[in-house]
Amino acid sequence: MNRFLLLMIFFAQLTIVAQQNLKGILLDSVDSKPIEFANIGLIGKNVGTVTNDKGEFNLLVPDSLISEKTKISIIGYKTRIVSTADLVKMSVIKLSRDLTTLAEVEVRPKKTKNKILGNETKTNGVRGGFKRNSLGSEMAIKLNIKHKDTQLRKFMININANTIGLPVFRFNVYSVGKDGMPNENLLKQNILIEPKNPLGLVELDLVPFDIILNEDVFISMEWIKDLGDAKAITFSTKLVGNSTYFRQTSQGKWEKISPIGIGLFVEVAY
Repeated sequence: MNRFLLLMIFFAQLTIVAQQNLKGILLDSVDSKPIEFANIGLIGKNVGTVTNDKGEFNLLVPDSLISEKTKISIIGYKTRIVSTADLVKMSVIKLSRDLTTLAEVEVRPKKTKNKILGNETKTNGVRGGFKRNSLGSEMAIKLNIKHKDTQLRKFMININANTIGLPVFRFNVYSVGKDGMPNENLLKQNILIEPKNPLGLVELDLVPFDIILNEDVFISMEWIKDLGDAKAITFSTKLVGNSTYFRQTSQGKWEKISPIGIGLFVEVAY
């Protein structure tokens, strides 16, 4: 009898009969440098992708969705929404930088308490994760923030099975929408998760990013690097924990799996 329970979040792509392959490159409007790891997708339609390190993208769009809107976004740039029909004609897309200036924050030393939030687990017996190379696919859990000025200090997740080598993910923090789903990204810069080993605990130091929270949020891990014919990577998972939320592609629709909890957890201080 198999002692392991495998719970795969299967990010399957749409079965497409008639489709168009939209190819292009995303550039900075000021210096024309390529913008890597940007999200490009049809809003709420689970058709999307992520630009590569050269700013290039390939987006397969069913003919039935060609009249939908496409959203292009990345931290540090102004979000752009265009008609997908117009995107067919655009081989070069430029984004303007977001020049929002953050207010200075006075940091005062104080006593802090450390705590772990999320689905802390390093089990090998329950697994959940990505089953294929699907750019922009994302897993998230909700954090209940009970104390004012809670600081995210460290992100952790445990890889318990891996056939793809060393992936690159993006760490995101989202506000909670009126529908209870992840909403706006609260971060001001891209934070990459780059495991040093194919298996075991992955730790990401968040202290340098000074992420201070005063209300509930979602934390997520997003697949952003194309690994070709990748097969699967799974992480320690709880059968009963903070519910897992996921979306299949960039700009796709979020869905909830309950009570299965993917093992995303963080160390916080307050």
